[in-house]
Amino acid sequence: MVLNINVVAKVVHASAHFWQFIACNPERLSSDVVLHLLFCLPFQRLFRSLSTYLGYRHPHSD
Repeated sequence: MVLNINVVAKVVHASAHFWQFIACNPERLSSDVVLHLLFCLPFQRLFRSLSTYLGYRHPHSD
């Protein structure tokens, strides 16, 4: 499946603005920040939890 990057970017920006509108967020965040909060942050926490469970100490953990 081939995706048009311009269409994907427009959908991402529209979705970010829509969810901020639904959340009644008075201060609008950039789309990059919203995407980081929705996708990157949970995966980082998941990786840390999984690595701790497997006994691997993350080099940046305290």
